[in-house]
Order: sequence, then C-alpha cells, then structure tokens
Amino acid sequence: MARKNRLAEAFKENYNVVGLAGAAALSAALLNPLPLLFGVVAEAAYLLFVPDSRWYQQRLSHRFDAEVTARRKKLRDDVFLVISENVQERFSRLEDIRTQLDGHALSNENWMREVCRKLDYLLEKFLLFARREVEFAQYLENVYAEVVVGLKSKRRDKDGPPVPNEDRAKRMVTTIQERFEDEIAQIENKSEEDSNTQAVLDKRKEVLTQRHEYVGRIGRILTNLGHQMQLLEDSFGLINDQIRARPPEQVLADIEGVVTQTDAMTNLLDEMAAYDDMSRRFDL
Repeated sequence: MARKNRLAEAFKENYNVVGLAGAAALSAALLNPLPLLFGVVAEAAYLLFVPDSRWYQQRLSHRFDAEVTARRKKLRDDVFLVISENVQERFSRLEDIRTQLDGHALSNENWMREVCRKLDYLLEKFLLFARREVEFAQYLENVYAEVVVGLKSKRRDKDGPPVPNEDRAKRMVTTIQERFEDEIAQIENKSEEDSNTQAVLDKRKEVLTQRHEYVGRIGRILTNLGHQMQLLEDSFGLINDQIRARPPEQVLADIEGVVTQTDAMTNLLDEMAAYDDMSRRFDL
C-alpha cells in the first residue's frame, strides 16, 4: 500500500481521532493551549513512525483481507442462488485451496500475500463468470423456444436455471441461425412494389441479420466462459502445487498470466454489456 494511503488510513484510525479530539476538548475546557500543543506534537510523531511500521502494515493487510472475504461471501450468496450445485461445488473446492494457503508456513511473506490476493481476485471472477454463463445459457434457451419451438414465453422460474452445456449450446446456436437464414432468404425472394412494405421487409432482414450475428457471438462467449472457468480451476491446482516446489518469481509469473487472461474475458463481457445497453436504447 502506498505511503500516502497508509498516512490517510492511520489518520482516520478511531484511537487517533479520539486522541486529537480529546486534546482539543481539554484545551478548550482548561482555556490552555498546552494540551492541544502536546496533542499536535504526538500526532506528528504518530504519523511519522506508525504508518511505516511493520505492525501497522500488517494491520492494514488484515483489514484489507477481511474486506475482500466479506465482499466475496456476499457475492457468493447471491450467485449461488442461480448456479447449479455442480458449479457451487467447483467453487467451494477453489475456496478451500485458498483457505489452506492462509495456514501455509510462508503465508506472511510478501510474495505469498500477493499470490493469495490474486487468487482472491480469481475467486470473485469465477463467481461472476458462473453467473454470466447461466445468463447466456438462459438467453439461448429463450431464443430457441421462440424461434425453433415457437414459444413466446420465457423459461418458467419453477424449471430452475439452465445448466450450461457446450454441446447443447452449439446445437442450439446452429439451429437458431438456420431458422434466421431461412427467414432472411424468404424475405430476399419477395419483391414488393409498395415502398413502405419494402421498407418494412428491409428492416426485418436487418434485424434478423443482427440477431443471427448476436446469437453466434453469445454461443462463442458461452463456450469461452466454460473454458475460462476450467482454466481458473486448473490454475488453482497448479499454484497449490508450485508453492511447494517452485521459486516465488515463477509462481507469481504463472498466476499473473492467468490474471491477464481473466482480464481479457472480463473486458469482452463488458463490451457485450455495453452493446446490450446500446441495442436496448435504439431497439436494434
């Protein structure tokens, strides 16, 4: 943590704020500036030495870790409501590996703390990816029901969330796109003399073409999400193995590579979300 951040955190500590306030109150009560002066001198000494002390850095580190754990627990509780038991178990195994590292003999080493924090980051990403995987699988199920089965209603809540399956997703994408291609071909074979009717047909073709492309993109992302989650699982096992046998720099390099790949997937999902927002805004 940067020094200016440590200074800010040290200044905001309850005991520090109470001490300054007490010195000011005592000076006001006694009409004597000495208590406040002593308080200012003590504050200067406190801010000079405490923020850079090993004790305070560990205090901030433990506080940061507690905040991360609390945030992940809340995210886990939310995501577990919509993902399958199988994915829940997969996540729990990863979390167990991360918990075990807290008791490792090297857990207080700086490089080890960095590894653990990157694993914390990847745990959150696994949950977020798992939720998006279900959302995309649900989308394909809905479009398949609409376009292929001919149902306009969405999947009923009592049916539960769909369980993502790569092979099924690919088959649904292929079938849905074939239906769109058939409709586009039928439109292209029509010739309307009325310009308004032709404009409607042209717009239908445009919309169907966009839906064709969007379904294909969702299918590809859904496949990538599945592989990305498997990569995270493999990486947790690899890091757990390497900590016992490989030098710290190798462990850090390997996990950084996984973080970079995970960030790329996150950016792709963010771009998809931005496209969805734009599509809803302009009724694409």
